[in-house]
Amino acid sequence: MLDRATLSLYRRLLRYILPYKKLIAVTLLALIFIAMMEPATAWILKELVDESLIAKNPDSFVMMPILLAGVFIVKGIAEYFSKVFSQWIAQSAILDIRSEMYRKMQSLPYSDFQAYSTGKLMSKITYDVPQASNALSTAWVIIIRDSLTVTALVAYLLYISWQLTLLMLLIGPVVAFIINKASKLMRNSSRNMQADMGQMTHQLEEGLNAYQDIKIYGAENYEQNRFQNTAKSLLTNTLNVTKVSALNVPLVQVLAAIALAIVVYIAMQMSAKDMFTPGELLSFITAMALTFEPIRRLTNINETVQKGMAAAESIFSLLDLPDEENCGELKPKAIKGEIIFKDMQFTYPNADKATFDHLNLHIAAGKTTALVGQSGSGKSTLVHLIARFYQPQNGTILLDGSPLKDIELDFLRQQMAFVSQKVVLFNDTIATNIAYGQSGISEEQIITAAKKAHAWEFIEKLPDGLNTNIGDKGELLSGGQRQRIAIARAFLKDAPILIMDEATSALDNQSEKMIQEAMETLRQDRTVIIIAHRLSTIENADQIVVLEHGQVVEQGDHQALISANGLYASLYQKGEQIGANV
Repeated sequence: MLDRATLSLYRRLLRYILPYKKLIAVTLLALIFIAMMEPATAWILKELVDESLIAKNPDSFVMMPILLAGVFIVKGIAEYFSKVFSQWIAQSAILDIRSEMYRKMQSLPYSDFQAYSTGKLMSKITYDVPQASNALSTAWVIIIRDSLTVTALVAYLLYISWQLTLLMLLIGPVVAFIINKASKLMRNSSRNMQADMGQMTHQLEEGLNAYQDIKIYGAENYEQNRFQNTAKSLLTNTLNVTKVSALNVPLVQVLAAIALAIVVYIAMQMSAKDMFTPGELLSFITAMALTFEPIRRLTNINETVQKGMAAAESIFSLLDLPDEENCGELKPKAIKGEIIFKDMQFTYPNADKATFDHLNLHIAAGKTTALVGQSGSGKSTLVHLIARFYQPQNGTILLDGSPLKDIELDFLRQQMAFVSQKVVLFNDTIATNIAYGQSGISEEQIITAAKKAHAWEFIEKLPDGLNTNIGDKGELLSGGQRQRIAIARAFLKDAPILIMDEATSALDNQSEKMIQEAMETLRQDRTVIIIAHRLSTIENADQIVVLEHGQVVEQGDHQALISANGLYASLYQKGEQIGANV
C-alpha cells in the first residue's frame, strides 16, 4: 500500500500538519488508548468466564462489570478527541495548502499560468485538495489507530498462545501482496480521475461563460456530448477504483476468515485437552475476531490513500513550478516612461517562428504611442514584454535608460496602469473596484477619480453609491459604466505609464464620447501606449507604430503616415478595424 515513492509523497503531505504538534500529540495519545482498550476487552471476557462464571469469585462480580464499562468509557472519550483533533489538524493543513496553492497561482510566470486552463486550476483547489485532505485526516488516523490496535491484539494473542498466533500470521504476506497490486491499480485510475475532473471543470466553465454563443450557434448538442464524454470517462475511472477496492476488502476478509476457522478448530482441540481454560479460549477467539475490523479498515483505507496520493501529485506538480523570476533590484526615484527596444528578439515557448526578430523601437517619455497592425503582428506581445510577463530571448528593453530586467518587478508594475476593452471587475463594491490593489485610499480620492472618469454621475444615483455591489464581473453595470470604473481605477493609480487596449469599439455613442473624454484627460502628462483597433481614434497620437509580422514597417504621426501612402494609409482609407491582438 505504501511503497517508497508513496511514503515519500505522503511524508511531504504530512509536513503540513507538523506545525500542530501539540494537537498531534493529544491525538496520538488518544489513539494509543483506543488500541489498548481492544485487548483489554478480550482480557476482561477471559476473567469474566474463568473467575466469575466458573470460579464464582465474588470480587469479580462487581469488578468485571465496572472494568467493562470503564473500557468503553475510556474508548469513547479517546475516540471523541481523536476525531475532533484529527479533523482540526487536517482542516488547518487544508487551509495552508489552499493558501499556498493560491499564492503559487498568483506568482506563476505568465507562460506557465497560460499553460493551465482556469477550470483545471479550479479543480486542483476544489477537488484535489479535499481528496488529499482525506489522507491527512481519515487515512493517517485509521493507519495509526488500527495498526496499533492490530499490534496490541497480536501481542495479546501471542501471550495467550504464540503457536496459534504464528499460524494465523501466515496469511500476512498474501494479504500484503493483494494490497500492493490493488494500490497500483487504484493509483493509476485515481490519476485519471484527477485529469477528468479538471477537464470537466474546464468544460463547465466554458459552457457557462459561452451561454449566449452556444444558443446562437445551436451548439447545445455538441457541448452536451463533449461534457457527457468527459463525465463518462470520470465515471469509468471512478468505477475502476471502486471495483478494485470492493474486491480487495472481501478477498482479505475471506483469507482472514479461513485462517480464523483453522485456528478456532485447533484452539478447540487444545481446549478439549485442557491446554486452554474456557476463558482463554473465548478470549483468544474474541481477540482474533477483534482484529477483523481494523484489518478491514486498513485494507479499505487503501482507496482513500491512493486517491489522496494521486491528488497530492497533482497539487505538488503545481507547487513545484518555479515562481516568476524577479531578479531586478533597481527602484528608480522618478519614472519618466521612456522605453527603448534594442535589437530585441522574442519567440513564444514551443512556437516555430519568432514573434520579434531584432526589433528596434523608441517610445518617447510623456508621449502617446499607438501600436497598429493586423492580428498576429505582435501588438499585445509588445505590451506583455513591457510589463515583463515575458522575457526576450535576446536584445534589451530599457526603461529610462535602465535594463527592464534590472528593475524590481513589483516596483516596475506599480509604474503602470492598464485600461482594456475587456474590463476586469470583481464581485465587490464600486469603491473596492476603483481602489483595487491599493491601500490607505480615502473616499474623497475615490470620488475624485470617479469624477475624472465621468463615472460619478451614475455612481451617485445608485442607492448605495460607492458601496453598491456590482455583481459577478460587474454584470449589474452597463458596458459603458464598467469601462468608466476601469478608467477611474487608472486615474486613482496615477501611474507614469498607461497602457490602453482601445476600449470604445463596442459602446453606444454617448458612452463612447464620455469615455473618450475621460481617456484624453487620463493620457495627459504620462507615457501612453495604445493598442489600436479603430484607426480613426488615434489620429492625435504623437507616434503611430505600424507592425507587420513582428517588424516595424512604418513609424510617424498620422499626417506623415497618410502622406507616405503605405500600409497605414491603406488601412485607414479602408476604415479597417483591427481585430484580436497577439
